[in-house]
Formats: sequence, C-alpha cells, structure tokens
Amino acid sequence: MELTIILVVLGLIFIVACVVGFIRWNARRITFWFSVKKLEINKSIEEYTELLLEENGLFDVKVKKCGFFSSLFVGNTYSLRKKTIRLSWFVARRSSPTTLATACQLVGLAKLHAEGVKGLKSIELFRWLSWLPVLLVPLAVIGLVVDFIAFDKVGMYTLIFSAVGLVLTLFTFILACVASRKTIKSYNEGEKIILELGILNQEEENKIKKLYSAWKKLVIINVIYNSFATIFFILRVLFSSLKLFGRK
Repeated sequence: MELTIILVVLGLIFIVACVVGFIRWNARRITFWFSVKKLEINKSIEEYTELLLEENGLFDVKVKKCGFFSSLFVGNTYSLRKKTIRLSWFVARRSSPTTLATACQLVGLAKLHAEGVKGLKSIELFRWLSWLPVLLVPLAVIGLVVDFIAFDKVGMYTLIFSAVGLVLTLFTFILACVASRKTIKSYNEGEKIILELGILNQEEENKIKKLYSAWKKLVIINVIYNSFATIFFILRVLFSSLKLFGRK
C-alpha cells in the first residue's frame, strides 16, 4: 500500500514536472526573443519606470538601479516598506520589450500597494522564505540523532522535530499560494499599463500578451508542482515515522 501511494505521487510529480519544464522553456523562449529585440525609445528602462510612476500618481515611489551582485538577490523587486522599485543592472540599462514588461509589472505592484491591496507582503516573504521546506528532512534527522543519543531509540524528539519541519513546509505552501495570486494580479496590472502606453505595434502587443501569459502560467504551475512535492515529502515522513515507531 505504501509503495503504491508513493509510486502514484511520484508519477504525478513526474507529469507535473514535464508540464513545468515545457512552460518554463516556452516562457524563456519568449523572454529571450524579446530580450534581444531593442525598443525604439529614447529613454532607458530606469527613466521609463520613473515616468510610469509619475503617470500613475506614484510620486512617493523611488527607483533604484542595483549593482551586479545586488541584482542577484534583490534585482527586479518592489519593497513595500521602502516604497522602492529595484531594477537589476541588465533591466535598467537595456530597452527591450522584456525589460519594459518587467518594469511595468513592478509599477503595477507599486500601484496595487498604493491602492491598499492586501496580501502583497506575501510576495516578499515568499522570496526570502521559499527555502524553508528543505529543513524538513534535516530536522527529522536531528530528532532521530537526539533520540538515539538520549534514549537509544526513536521517540519524542523525532516526532517534535518532524512536526516542526511539516509545519514549516505547510506554511511555505500556503504562503506560495497567496503570493502567486498577488503576483498574477501584478502581472495583470503591468500588462494593462504597458498596453496603455501606445508605443508598441500590434505584433509586439500580441507577443507581450503571450509573455505575460507565459509568466502567469509559470506562477500557477510552480504552485501545483510544489503542492505535489509537499505531499510527497509529508507522506515519506509519515510512512518513515510509522515504520520507526512500529519497531520494537
């Protein structure tokens, strides 16, 4: 029974992983196509972002260009606390449909923040806490080690540490669901902003719509994939615990 459930979950994870892989490839293909195509505008994306903020009445939001290393960690993000859009050095210096779409999404996020939309903090939290599920297995191992050192058998500490790992995993999953909804909302707002600019021809507008559509699908499919991965880890921990506690 245990093996059957694990195989079914693994099969579902494999199928979802294939879908995720295809959507990621498609999103990267569209993103690359737009990244190499230069927009005929007389401003940098950094300047255009400032202009978009002014046009949307977001005069208290600042734009900051990140250096090379800071771009790896906080590039292309919006800080709710500091009301600052941080652009990576690549996005800030290159005028392409992809970089413009990225800037518009961040302006859209700032606009949602100004309108008082709830739950936007989840995007920032998930960016910093998305690694928490990796603690599930190490915590269970720590519990086992403590139990065997203290009691020479599996006991209370294994259960406690495993429970903490499960709670962190479930918390991250719930956070991912909330963050994905708000991210998609910011994509919708960004798409609206970029289409209202009137600087793109019909072909470019269609490609931009495909780009945003691919990004939104990627957000949704990642949540689905993480859901199956979470279920799989929980089942593994539960079955392992049952086996260990069942031993005399």
